[in-house]
Amino acid sequence: TLYQAMCTVAVASSCSPATLPEPLVASGRAEVETGAAAREDSPEVPKRPTRTYHLLGHQIQLSDGDAVLTNTGWKTWAGSWILAKHLEGDARFAKPLRLLDLSCGTGLAGIALARAGHEVVLCDMDVNVQTVKDNLARNRSRDAPAVSRASVVGYSWGTPLPEELSRGFDVVLCGDLLYHVWSGKLQMEFFQTLQDICRRGGKDLEVLFGGQCRSSRQEDQVLSYAAERLGFEAVNLPLQQAWFQEPSSPLVTDARYRITSLRPRGSHAATAEAAAT
Repeated sequence: TLYQAMCTVAVASSCSPATLPEPLVASGRAEVETGAAAREDSPEVPKRPTRTYHLLGHQIQLSDGDAVLTNTGWKTWAGSWILAKHLEGDARFAKPLRLLDLSCGTGLAGIALARAGHEVVLCDMDVNVQTVKDNLARNRSRDAPAVSRASVVGYSWGTPLPEELSRGFDVVLCGDLLYHVWSGKLQMEFFQTLQDICRRGGKDLEVLFGGQCRSSRQEDQVLSYAAERLGFEAVNLPLQQAWFQEPSSPLVTDARYRITSLRPRGSHAATAEAAAT
């Protein structure tokens, strides 16, 4: 969900409408509400149409930003929902963790995890930061203090990490990023950012990619090189078929999706052994 500012015009001009990725659509299943009906406790939050997503035991209300051709981060993408849904069944999340929602778009995954009590940092291009802040405000409540503690920062791949991204994380979320890495020829910028972030993480750090498959060969190349550069191992994880039937699911049956986990070598095997015992 993140384009480098210097590359966005070139990327947009090279993609025909048939090859551009399709944004998350309601498919008649996501609940759509008006801004007046949303949980907007602050009068400073703009009144916009919102959708409600059911994730991690909570209702998450989200609004898209303003549509701009050269900025895909204004729209909510299926990858954010997939990542949050995947983590619902992860035993590690029984205790609070530190998470980074890298290039978060409208913030669905990060906000859902903050709502569940985790310490979350969300980042995206400067143009999308206010949309994420507004969505955080829509989901604040007295029983979810971690939402108020979550931070949002503007960031572009390949630039020095701001203070908020320089802290160690347990999990880094990458929702629907692979298309933008290879189509925008942003491999070096993205790998540099990922390497800088992972260098500060712990020995059990996990980088999770989730989203729609748009060009499997190129996406596999990005993941393979990222794993090699980090000294990690890439493992593809299954999607649950039941997810397609959930009331707020953005998944459509004629599209292909993926979840790929990057972790230090040996970590996946250790986790599988621990789960078996």
